[in-house]
Amino acid sequence: MPRKKAGEFPSPYELSTPSTEGWERMYPSGLIFPKERRKKFEKLNLSLQHMHWPRAMKPFDSCAVHFPASKGLSAYQHRIFVVPPSRGLYFYVVNGYHYGGEAAPPYTDPKLIEKRLKLFLQRMIYCWWNWKKIYGKWKRDMMKMFKEQDSLREQIRDLPEIEDLEFFKEVRGITSARKLVEIYDRVLHLYMTMQEGYQYQFIGAAYATDLTFTDFCHKAFPGIEDRTIAKMLTGAELEAFRPDEEVKRLAHLAVKLGLASDIKKATDFEEMRSKFEGTGTGRKWNQEFDKSSFPWFNMMVTQGIFAYSDEECWIENPNIILGFLKNYIEKIKKGETIERDVKALKKEKKQIFKEHLDKLKTDAEKARFKELYNLATTFYEFVEDQVVYIKSVNYALFRRNIRKFAEILAKHGVIKEPEDIFYLKFEEIKSALEDLACWWGTGDPPSLYWINEIEWRKKIYEKFEKWDPPLFVGPWKEEVTEPFVVVHGGITTDIVNLYRKLPKLEEIKELKGIPASTGVVEGPARVIKASKDISKIRPGEILVCSHTTPAWTPAFTIIKGIVTNQGGAMSHAGIVSREYGIPAVLGTWLATSAIKTGTRIKVDGDAGVVTLLR
Repeated sequence: MPRKKAGEFPSPYELSTPSTEGWERMYPSGLIFPKERRKKFEKLNLSLQHMHWPRAMKPFDSCAVHFPASKGLSAYQHRIFVVPPSRGLYFYVVNGYHYGGEAAPPYTDPKLIEKRLKLFLQRMIYCWWNWKKIYGKWKRDMMKMFKEQDSLREQIRDLPEIEDLEFFKEVRGITSARKLVEIYDRVLHLYMTMQEGYQYQFIGAAYATDLTFTDFCHKAFPGIEDRTIAKMLTGAELEAFRPDEEVKRLAHLAVKLGLASDIKKATDFEEMRSKFEGTGTGRKWNQEFDKSSFPWFNMMVTQGIFAYSDEECWIENPNIILGFLKNYIEKIKKGETIERDVKALKKEKKQIFKEHLDKLKTDAEKARFKELYNLATTFYEFVEDQVVYIKSVNYALFRRNIRKFAEILAKHGVIKEPEDIFYLKFEEIKSALEDLACWWGTGDPPSLYWINEIEWRKKIYEKFEKWDPPLFVGPWKEEVTEPFVVVHGGITTDIVNLYRKLPKLEEIKELKGIPASTGVVEGPARVIKASKDISKIRPGEILVCSHTTPAWTPAFTIIKGIVTNQGGAMSHAGIVSREYGIPAVLGTWLATSAIKTGTRIKVDGDAGVVTLLR
């Protein structure tokens, strides 16, 4: 029976939308709540994963980001890093929306915990003392796979009317149709290797190190704030800043070559680029742009942490880059500095570190503090860099290749239009290519199977988009203590209680959140709910959004402050706001609902309070 008591959250088995029977077949079976285990799963505390996936997801999106997370994160946490009590995380889908939480019950047997702890420390110590070597290999492997994925795009070719004679002479034993399927297998293999394996290979070590350092600081320095701990890690040379730095480099080059006015006047990047080909300085700038574009401009501008198939990357819509270039050129012309003051950040973090080191009384405490600090700064880079490598570049290159397969399937009538491919699961795309091979061989027109199935799924998905999913499912009676849920998900007992009885949005005059970057500022809000609207941000505005990723970084040079729904001191928004010295209040949960574009707000990055002025 549905839960009816005030303040209680529903069971995941009670959630439904009208006329969507059979929707489960749209998603991987491993993501569907098992009916035979209802008694167990109704006891779980699960939350809507809207920091990662804020909207309903199409089948392709679920296969691309949610299913790899379900498999990879749990495997590394439970089976590979052997986090002592952990059995990984659960991820499930309800009406197109994705819920997750700690796999229950965690291990409690002291003997088993002790056995797993030894294995965990064995792996952590190896990572700690061999980090430069293994992380260097990680990045080299990633870049090698990026290059192969990019090169495969040229091999994804339409099927010929008649096979070339050379194809016959070489006795390949494979048709063009079979080759197309094999290329798809390779494209998918490269993507999943990075998404499911390389993404989670060291994330456990990175988070465990950060949590250990944070825990030590809270115990050794009572009253210390998370943002103070985070400041000790600022000023790092992160790959996460590389895309933004490449845009800045191109802006400086444009000024040097006398192209600044042409860029400021341009309304379309591709038209501007074509005009540049007519001059020597323009061609030089274009060549430098091409050097930067791979892989650094394959940046997904996403609403959540992970990308959706209908969101763009910079290189697909270079007008996004054009907007950033204009802002930087304007600042350069005014004599302003657009680079981060890394020296000042490093000086500040050393000062904060020394101040706290001097507060410790024993040599043992000081040695432990130094050790944990060095480890935290070492792993700090991976937390942010993997967002660029995995969540942006890997996904962008993969999806661009999928679009080529989609064009071929649409041309031959297997699907109606290229965008329809995103209503299929990964294995279904391969089946559609196999079906194409059959029909291409005989010359018969394809059946309407996939077209009809996709049309049905579109209608289901439209209903999912209109559905208002509950933020929490399950009992949620105990205090929230699971570190990954609190630190990474931003879910605390206070947040859970807030959503038991939400205030009326029109009555909200103040929002409380996490003070992630110091300072107080007032200004007009710019609420961004869709990633495509990032170009609407104007200098002097306060950005209000759900979450940010490295693709948003150039916006931090023109905004006065930032407010987010989700994220903590160590989130991307927290890290970048400190690097650029702008006030930030994160984890308000209701910001994009309570604040409207144009509303004048006050952001107090010291107290963690956002005030709606008018």
